[in-house]
Amino acid sequence: MPSPTGRSRKNRKPPRGTIARYRDRIVEVLGEARGQRVMIRSIHADGSERLTAVKLINLLPLDNQLF
Repeated sequence: MPSPTGRSRKNRKPPRGTIARYRDRIVEVLGEARGQRVMIRSIHADGSERLTAVKLINLLPLDNQLF
């Protein structure tokens, strides 16, 4: 049975270097973290680069258009 959000319950961890969307930002996947989390690198509005562990289910593939 498909999930209500349309996402697969069996998410596969994206390989290192994958570009994805997290909230309103484009991010780079750096690798695995604990459990169902991955480390990402993102650049915020103030220009600072941040490393963050996020849940895998919150990463979305990029659309056809980046910006």
